[in-house]
This record gives sequence, structure tokens and C-alpha cells, in this order.
Amino acid sequence: MGETTNTKYMSNCKVYIETHGCKLNMADSQSMSSEFEGRGFTVSDQINSPDVYILNSCTVTSMADKKARKSLNSAKKRWPNALIVATGCYAERADRELSEMGSVDLVVRGTNKSEIVSSVVEYIGDYEYLDTQNEGNVIGNLLGRTRASIKIQEGCDQVCSYCIVPKVRGRERSVPVIKILESIIRLSNLGVKEVILTGTQLGSYGFETTDMSLAKLIEAILKETDIQRLRVSSIQPQELTGGLLNIWHTNNRLCKHFHLPLQSGSNKILKNMRRRYTSDMFLRSVERIRNLISDASITTDVITGFPGETEEDHNASFSVLERARLADAHVFRYSDRPGTTSFHMQEKVHGNLINQRAFELRKITLQNAKRHMSSFIGDSRPVLWEDNHGKSGLTDNYIRVKIDASYDKTVKSKKNEIELVKLVKISGKEMIVESVS
Repeated sequence: MGETTNTKYMSNCKVYIETHGCKLNMADSQSMSSEFEGRGFTVSDQINSPDVYILNSCTVTSMADKKARKSLNSAKKRWPNALIVATGCYAERADRELSEMGSVDLVVRGTNKSEIVSSVVEYIGDYEYLDTQNEGNVIGNLLGRTRASIKIQEGCDQVCSYCIVPKVRGRERSVPVIKILESIIRLSNLGVKEVILTGTQLGSYGFETTDMSLAKLIEAILKETDIQRLRVSSIQPQELTGGLLNIWHTNNRLCKHFHLPLQSGSNKILKNMRRRYTSDMFLRSVERIRNLISDASITTDVITGFPGETEEDHNASFSVLERARLADAHVFRYSDRPGTTSFHMQEKVHGNLINQRAFELRKITLQNAKRHMSSFIGDSRPVLWEDNHGKSGLTDNYIRVKIDASYDKTVKSKKNEIELVKLVKISGKEMIVESVS
């Protein structure tokens, strides 16, 4: 039976996905992208006039909510005829609030994110499904990234007093090993050079059984796949065991980057946050990494202005950052989240004081970052390029680099290729590199 000339296929339907927040959200967005392309849609991170705009939102702070609303309103204003879809953690926490926004056409709660393709297809209605039966453009699936984020775990049982994540992500559950291996093998076969293992609580991976753990998963990936670079997004200080750390020491396919959340240098505040480590445990973990892997980059997160935080508590955070000399630290202003314990705590810190403390922590962070980068001047390291012009790439130990064309024209930058380069000087928060050959 012949097709009518006015049939519209999904391949003509362009989807733009914008992602806010953590690497776990990026993993969800990349998975979403693959699903849309598998149904015949065209997905890109550089579409000028999409038919469908999707925001995969974050809600970890009030600023994240504000950013989401701004993006949704901006998208409707820029593309008034597009279907505007809100999903992600903000949509899980406040779906009714988003539904009442005039700029939002469809809200898909975070827990229903796996059904988003079907929800969009049902909403637009007048398109025919075109089964392409192919892998699509893998770089398109990665939404412009060269690194693939693989979700190995979802949810959190820790329930920190300030965190809304357990409310929007649910209880902890591990993705089966076989599914993770199959995903990485597929991506590697399609030319992806690096995958990032993401989750809310990576250190508890495999807790449902007695014969699985994060360390065993990493060993399985290194044994069963040929992915060139494997990166672990984050792990808590108390979960960095000797056995886990030793895997980095014995395998150079593991990227030499460790993200250890600190949140506060004050043990009083850590206890009130319901964190499961002390500042001394954090510093010991940093020292253990450096003793075994001297060229590793270590990054962290810090929250300033938690309820009841005194000047002494703030100074403790400053002191830990000063002593740890990390490669970078993300400094967050405390944000009240309805539904969390800290929302009901008294002794809220004034906003102006939070800003001042955040400034001081960012200042020492910048000093540490420059000191860290300076230690690698003259070293040669492999970089995974993220474009064809040398404007951005990442070394194995998480140093952002670029080519200064006026300085060296011999580096042959090619997107998604790994090249050995020499780090020659610091330029802001990046380093300038030159060719080794």
C-alpha cells in the first residue's frame, strides 16, 4: 500500500535536549537521545528551530529551579511553535508548578523519564513512526559530548539533611552488570573513547548482592570491554578502600581523577548534614590517593551557609581546602529545599554572609587550581579532544586544555580522538598545549 504524500515521519521531527545539573542527568539525556533516534527522530544539541524542546532539569538548589524556569520561558519565546517539554528532577518534585507555567506544554516526571518518547509521540499525534533500525549518529546521541555517561546506579538511601535527591530519585538500586557491559561495548564499537560511570551513590553499587561491588564492576569493565578511558564520576571519602584505589594504580585505562565530596570542613556541620565521614577522613583519603597516584587530580564540592554555620565552621572549611590543595572545588551557596530536614532548621545564615564566605572559598580554590596546573607544566599527557579546532579537550587527569594557534600550529586536534600533548602554560582555568611529535 503506497504512502500518501502528506505523511509526516519522525525523521522530519527535530528534537533539542537541554540538560541541567549533574552527570547522572547527562547520562539520562544521552539515553533519551538514543531512544528518540531509535524511533526515527532527529536529535541534536545545535538545532536552530526544533519541533520538540526538552529540558532535563535539576532541582538541587533554588537557583537550579530558577535556571530551569528561565530556560523553559526562553525556549517558548524563541520557538513558539515547538512542543516544550519539562522533565527531570524539578519535574518530579514540582510537576504541578511546571504544568501551570504558560511556556510548558508537557511535563514528564523524573520517575517517568523512560516513557518520555512515548509521551511525546502521543502528544504530537500526527507523525508516523519510522523504524530506522540503526544505531544512529553516536556523537549525536551524546548531545555534542565526546564522553558517554553511563548510569550504573540510581537513587540514594543516605538522606542527607539538606538534599532533595532521595525525594526525586528514590531508593538506591543498581543497574545489572550485564546491561552496563553491553552499553559500554556498544559505545566502544561505535567509536566512543571514554565513558563516565555515573550515579547518586556509586560507592554502594551492587549492595543488593554479596558478590558485587563498585570495585568488581570496574574490574569487569576493564576485562570485558576495550573502552580506552574509564572515568568514575564521584565517590565518598569513606568508600575509597585500598582495594578500590589499587585498581587505579595497576591500570592506566582508568582516568586519574577523583571527585571526593567534602561539603564542609566542620565536623559539627558534617554531623548535622548527616554525612558519614569527618574532615580528617576526607584529608586522609586525599593523602592516600596522592601517595599512590601522584599525578591524580582531586576535586570536591563544598556547601557554604548551612544552617548554624559559624565563622569557626567556615574557617574549618577554608582550612581543609587550604591543606588539601585540590585541583578544583565547586562551591555552592546553601539553598533551602522544601521536604528536607535542614529546611526546618533554625539559625539560617544571612545571604550576604553566605556570599562573602563563598567568595573566600572560591578564592582559595582558584589559588589551589593554579598551583595544581603549574605542577604539570612541561609534562606530556593524553588529551581527548571535544572539537576539531583544539578549543577544548580533557587530559586523563581532568585538566581542561586548548590549543593556542598563535603559539603552536602543529597540534592536530580532531574531535573524539586522543592525542599526546605537552602542557606548556596556564591560561585562566585551562592550560595551553603543544604537540609532542
